[in-house]
Amino acid sequence: MTEAPTTAMVDPCKELNCTADEWCGESNGVYGCFCNENHPRPGNDSYDSKEECESSSGTMSLSRCQLFEAGFSADLLHLSDPNCTGTIQNGRLVFHFNNDDHICGTSLMANGTHFIYENTIQGGAESGGGPIHRKKYLELQFSCIYQISQTLSMDTELTPLQSVVHKNLPDGQGMYQVRIVPYQDAALSQPYNGSVKIVVDERIYVGVFVQGVDSRQIATVIDSCWATPERDQHHAVRWHLITNRCPNSADKTVEVLQNGVSTTGLFSFKMFAFNGNYQKVFLHCSIYLCLLQNNNCAEDCVPGFHPRVGRSVNNHDLASISVGPFIWTT
Repeated sequence: MTEAPTTAMVDPCKELNCTADEWCGESNGVYGCFCNENHPRPGNDSYDSKEECESSSGTMSLSRCQLFEAGFSADLLHLSDPNCTGTIQNGRLVFHFNNDDHICGTSLMANGTHFIYENTIQGGAESGGGPIHRKKYLELQFSCIYQISQTLSMDTELTPLQSVVHKNLPDGQGMYQVRIVPYQDAALSQPYNGSVKIVVDERIYVGVFVQGVDSRQIATVIDSCWATPERDQHHAVRWHLITNRCPNSADKTVEVLQNGVSTTGLFSFKMFAFNGNYQKVFLHCSIYLCLLQNNNCAEDCVPGFHPRVGRSVNNHDLASISVGPFIWTT
């Protein structure tokens, strides 16, 4: 008589690898990890969600045991793209997207003051039997929101003299690593170093750089630039260099060389000094970020043509950047 083959018992909890704060159990015929009784359940309504945003990427993690207790198995959840599922890390279900090779259905929007990456964690839960069911569906929308406005100032002085002594301009620091740097050439290959003193009527090139945003989708727009004899950017005495993204028609030395096409803006002008008992010149610029998708970031500065003033919601609030002083001495 032949004995029936024996079937090895498979432990359904072994592959789950529940942590020390969890215990393996069964609910509605499905095995999963429950939270220990003494394990805290912070943010129970949001499953202890934790989010990290950096540049054009985002990570959202949820408590695995809180999800399972609510009836949602980790292997049934995904982002807006169903192919983007989560991974279990130390008892947490972790989802990640980036704008390079793992978009996962993420959308990019702008509302006039921020640009926003949005995605949704979603999936269903099976329950019930026979002729009825009690299916439920989870949708957890999360966003990475970036506010554009910021103000930066450069403390280093620039001095218009009858002779040239080089000065160093340290990079300004900001929430998006915005920098404004003076150069000797339009190719931006010769930045001024050391203590910068610039001869009156000598041409200076100014680069404005924004880092930490997606340069394939976002451009830097120089909206206006002006100079004052004191550090206060609202000083009553001022000279306009750029207005409404175009050179001031009263200053024929100003040239806008790059604006609204990338995350780098560039303009130039000939150095000057204020009349009266002023020895310093401070330069200020207002910039904003613009979504390139609508192809309306660059301005066509035609002589005699007054450029448009309004900006669409795809452009963002102004951020002021200052550099100076440039010190005038005799």
